[in-house]
Amino acid sequence: MGGIMDARRLEDEVEMPLEGIVYGEVSGWLTIIGILVAIAGIIIGVVTGNSVFDYQSTIKDLLSGHDEEKIWTDDSIFHSEPHGYWFLNVIHTGDGIAMFGIALAVYGGIVGLLLLIVFTFRSREVLLYKKGLYTFLAIAIFCLMVYCAWEAEF
Repeated sequence: MGGIMDARRLEDEVEMPLEGIVYGEVSGWLTIIGILVAIAGIIIGVVTGNSVFDYQSTIKDLLSGHDEEKIWTDDSIFHSEPHGYWFLNVIHTGDGIAMFGIALAVYGGIVGLLLLIVFTFRSREVLLYKKGLYTFLAIAIFCLMVYCAWEAEF
């Protein structure tokens, strides 16, 4: 029992850095909201039939081992494999809403990291911690994440 009390006392004494709190809260909540939007989109697509895919054909083709290009060509309203942010053109469908939710969850990390960097610049001590290595790494990771998002092909 003493170990639990010591851990709680230590937890009360440790002050979390504001940068970490901002990153955790923003990325965490955007991820949760994105997941809920994606689940709502799936439910809308299945219940109403307002979908990009013919679900019965898609499941049959998946179980038959067809590749993604054939499934997109045969089972979707596009009749070809879409690229980029295709879901924005069909946001009125269940699949469009679901994919938007997934994108929102992914971009939660990018927005959280951007705010972490902004809050890092508020304090010289935090900015130059470990000779600025952490700040440099945060900026490098942010640039990589933005590049990957920019070049995304869903």
